[in-house]
Parts: sequence; structure tokens; C-alpha cells
Amino acid sequence: MGDSTQYANSPNQHYLNATWLLKLRWVAVVGQLATIIGSVILFKTQIPMAWAMAIVISLTALSNLFLTVWFRRWKRIDDWLEMDADHAHTPLPWDLILGLVLIMDMLSLTALLFTTGGPNNPFYLFFFVNLSLCALMLNRQWTWAINMMTIACFAGLMFEHHEMEQLDLGLDTIRSRQDVSLPHLGLLVAFATCSSVIVYFMTRLTDELRKQQHAVRRSQALQANSDKIEALGTLAAGTAHELATPLSTIAIVARDVEQAFEKHPPDFPGAEDVIEDVHLIRSQLDRCRGILDRMASHAGEAIGEPIESVTVEQISNAALEGLLGRGRVQLTMPESATRERVNVPLVGLSQAMRGLVQNAIDADPSDRPVFVDVECETNVWKWKIRDQGHGMSPQQLSRVSEPFYTTKPPGQGMGLGVFLAKNVLRRLGGAIEIESTVGQGTRVTVLLPVAGKVQ
Repeated sequence: MGDSTQYANSPNQHYLNATWLLKLRWVAVVGQLATIIGSVILFKTQIPMAWAMAIVISLTALSNLFLTVWFRRWKRIDDWLEMDADHAHTPLPWDLILGLVLIMDMLSLTALLFTTGGPNNPFYLFFFVNLSLCALMLNRQWTWAINMMTIACFAGLMFEHHEMEQLDLGLDTIRSRQDVSLPHLGLLVAFATCSSVIVYFMTRLTDELRKQQHAVRRSQALQANSDKIEALGTLAAGTAHELATPLSTIAIVARDVEQAFEKHPPDFPGAEDVIEDVHLIRSQLDRCRGILDRMASHAGEAIGEPIESVTVEQISNAALEGLLGRGRVQLTMPESATRERVNVPLVGLSQAMRGLVQNAIDADPSDRPVFVDVECETNVWKWKIRDQGHGMSPQQLSRVSEPFYTTKPPGQGMGLGVFLAKNVLRRLGGAIEIESTVGQGTRVTVLLPVAGKVQ
């Protein structure tokens, strides 16, 4: 079982917990007042330290009023910061805040019991309610710490408390007896055992619930990514269909112009430049047709592509094929890369990696080299793609895998390369790690299991 902090609650969940805690504290204040008034009126109870009880209940009410106003104000500011990306968002130390509130409630209950019979008062059972709330709202360390404090407070009540005739169960204070009797010891052991069992099982239960919530959120995120990829595939197919006809028409016209120039070479000034421009149009049209033919697989799905056994060297070479600026890429591979084989969709994977290398080339407008180092570590093949560009800030790095987010100038990128590459690698059981420092460049590490297999 992992620590509960591994599956920490979200800020919204913490705020929801705080809201319910405040409501329960108001119920506790009203219940305490009703219990005191009812016992005095119905049972003619003599309360020896009514002023102390009034102070404790008033402090609880005032602190709850302050926390209600503070949490509401924090929520309004937090909502505003979420809408304003230019301002920093600093989360509250929720475990500390809720932990201190629950410690205060535990001490308040101890003070009330101290003035009304101590362990003779059956309301000491509300210690267990407080511990259950701790297990639900706090991490494991805080919960066990408050449990130890609660046991210590209960032991203190057994040592000293104010007696009440109406609540006399025959359990005198240890101080007045000057020894620890068997009932004292038995009650303390029973209390400590019950509180520890409650905390143990409640923390395990909340850990499991948090793990399930984490798994559900992760599954939802993966499904959302799949939906985005499906939408991109549909968009790619539609775009290819719509552009195929006009591109074909342009290609035919350009070819006719080429043939006309070949049969009847023009003799006007600058004719050679015009002929070169026509040849350039033809070559660029062929390139556009090739891009359209690959758009569906470039959307990350590699639709219909079979899984094949290829060497690591084949993947590396295919990833660099057709790159703009290929001469700047320095590829290093171990000798084993020519022998070791993995089962992958070669076209989809190579296109995903090609986009990452192209990003590295574009990140550095100078002629400095881009390094691609292939390594094998603990049954995982790694492609380390490193540029010497400007690098990315932490804010840019946190968003780099979002679809349609790009750090390139307008018109030079759609912001899909990293997003699509991550999804291709995820389907193969791999991953992408990105590290970047402003002024020092970016390093992208592609991780692919040796026994690569589509999940």
C-alpha cells in the first residue's frame, strides 16, 4: 500500500472537505448547546464550570465563522486565478489547515469532557468521530499523529477531571487514587485499541478510494486523448479528400506548362527563372500529395498499418528520412542497434519521432548540430534528441504536450507533434520525457520497451 500522499486529493476535493467540516462544526456547536441546556432543564444537572464550557463553545463558533469567511474569499480568488493565466497560482497547505482545525476540535472536546466527568461522560465516544474525519480528510501521517494526541488527551482525562454527580460511573481520577486501577488500564487500552483500529482501516479505505479516483481520472484522460486523436484522424481524412481534387488540377496544369515550355522554349528575359519556378511548383505539389497520403497515420493512429519486426537502426534511419535540415543531425547508435529488433508499426513510429527531431532542428535557427543518441538501458531503448536552442520556460514546458500549443512563430507549426508522438508511444507501451532549460536547449527522450507491443 502506497502512502496516501501519492494519491493526494485535488484542491477542489480539499475545498469540499473543508466545506463539510465547517458544516459539521456548526452542527457540533448547536448540539453542544442543546445538550447542555437539555441536561440542565430536564435533569437539573449542576455544571461546575459552565463559564469554561461557554468559552470553549464560543471559541469553536468564532473560529468556524472566521474559517467560513476565509474559505469563501479564498475560493473566489482561486477561481479568478484559474481564469487569469498571467498570475501565479499558489495552492493552500490543506493538510496543515484542516489538521490544525481538527486538532482544535479534539482539544475543545477534551476541555468539555474535563469539566463534565472526563471518561465517565459517555460523550467521549465523539473522539472516534473526530478521528474518522481525520482519516477521511488528511494524509496518513497527520491522522496517526492526531490519534496519538487523542490517546494522550484521554489518558489525561483519566488522570484528572472535574467530577459530576449525575455522571458518576465509579471511575475516580488517577490523581485522587494515586494509583492505576484495572478499570483505568482496561479503559485506556480499549480506547487506544479502538481508535488505532479505526484509524488503520479508515486510512486504508481512503487510500484505496484515492487510488481508484486516480485510476478513473487517468482512464478519463486517456479516453479524452483517444477522442482527440480520432477527431484529428477524421479531420485529416476530410482535409485530404477536400484538397486532393484542387491539388490534382494544379498538378495537371503545371505539367501542361512544363510540357509546353519543353516543346516551345520561351525566349523572353527571365525565361529560365520561370521554368525553374514551374519545376519547383511541380516538386512542391508532389510533396503535398505525399503529405496528404500520410495524414491519417500522422494523426497518431497508423490506421491499418501492420505490426512488423524491425531493427532499432531501421527505426532511427526512417525517423530521419526526409527531414529539412537532415545534415545537422548527428546520429549515434550502439552496434547492437543493427541486430536488436522490436515489434512496432514502422511508419507511425518513425513519423512520430521525425516530428520530434524536426522540432529540435527548428528550435535552433543557427547551424549548430542536433544530437540523436540511441541507447539501450534495462530492456528499454532510448532515443535522446538534444538541441542547442533557446529552451523553454517551466510554463511552456508544462503545456508542450497539449494539442495545438506551439512555441514556434505563427504559421510555422500547428502544435501537434509532441501530442501525437506521445500517443503513438503510449500505444506501444513507451513514453516521452522532456527536459528543457532556458538558454541551454531541450532534450527529448523517447522510451520504447525492448519487447515493444501495441497495448
